[in-house]
Amino acid sequence: MRTFYIDTDTASDDAVALVIALRHPGISVVGIGIVAGNVPLEMGIQNALYTREMCGSNAPIYAGAAAPLSRPLGTAQNVHGNDGMGDIGLALTGRKPDAGSAVDALIDAAHAHSGALELVTLGPLTNVALASKRIRRSCVTSSGVW
Repeated sequence: MRTFYIDTDTASDDAVALVIALRHPGISVVGIGIVAGNVPLEMGIQNALYTREMCGSNAPIYAGAAAPLSRPLGTAQNVHGNDGMGDIGLALTGRKPDAGSAVDALIDAAHAHSGALELVTLGPLTNVALASKRIRRSCVTSSGVW
């Protein structure tokens, strides 16, 4: 069994990848982090939650970064539609992500599945960068870097 943590800016292309991962019998998705990219963060969260619901999964979904670290957010809604799913009328409101942040969930999953976790990135790497920064910071002590 492969263990995945997926970090995504969920629009239609990423929804297809989520369906494949969530329904594949040889993959265990231990977390899904959402990052702003194809669509703003809240829309990406709703798209991932809708996709999870349609797959009958209970993989946790966490909100992550709402904007890039060093530039303004630019979306691809001109390609994916305003809702990121082709504006076909899906019920993409009212769902709530799991408690906690995508950055913390990624770090926790890496510790819990050390050596076995596969990080699948389907969007901007902002959550991954923030997790890396937090890990580096925790390795610094008053006497220097471990």
